[in-house]
Amino acid sequence: MIKAVKAGLIALMIGFAANSTYAAQYEEGIHYDVVSERATRTPEVKEFFSFYCPACNNMEALIGEFKPKLDSGVKFKKSHVDFVGVRDTEHQKMISQALATAEVLPQKDKIIAAMFNHIHTKRARFNELADIKDVFIAQGVDSDKFDKLFSSFSVRTLGSKMKRDQEYFKQKGALRGVPTFIVNGKYKLNLGDESGITEAEEISKLINYLAAK
Repeated sequence: MIKAVKAGLIALMIGFAANSTYAAQYEEGIHYDVVSERATRTPEVKEFFSFYCPACNNMEALIGEFKPKLDSGVKFKKSHVDFVGVRDTEHQKMISQALATAEVLPQKDKIIAAMFNHIHTKRARFNELADIKDVFIAQGVDSDKFDKLFSSFSVRTLGSKMKRDQEYFKQKGALRGVPTFIVNGKYKLNLGDESGITEAEEISKLINYLAAK
């Protein structure tokens, strides 16, 4: 019994020491900014991005590296913005709803990669919904299932939430370009040479630290 208690205390001390080390390593205003008073109920990191953004396309490879390094309780989410590329409101809404549709499918990651590929590698366009549907079908999504999901209440609700989140963080001054990463709805990552946070290992550690704050 005593040994078990000691083991538990040691584990807690190790966790506290690790968190203290991170606290000394990361500084507000340099590595991250506090952009909201409220935080999400559960740990998460949300990427605000656009399929039309070349930098977001390039970021996909780095996300593929740091995402597996996130703590098990930290959920990674994507939220599409409507102020990059084609400015037509209905078109942008269609693209966001396509992402929302992908979110509820097991092929999500492959669909997202295919949509980026459609724009940045194939240099093709999404002129209408049929173009998006073709990408989904190519990734193994049944045609009727796509139609049902795309027009479903849950998908339309998620698409609307992306717009609300975008406006909220724009109002807070946190969303001026993409890609932008917000942890727990409260902390914006400052990535790049100025902060020194550029590699997957560094990004995952910063996200895990902020997610646990």
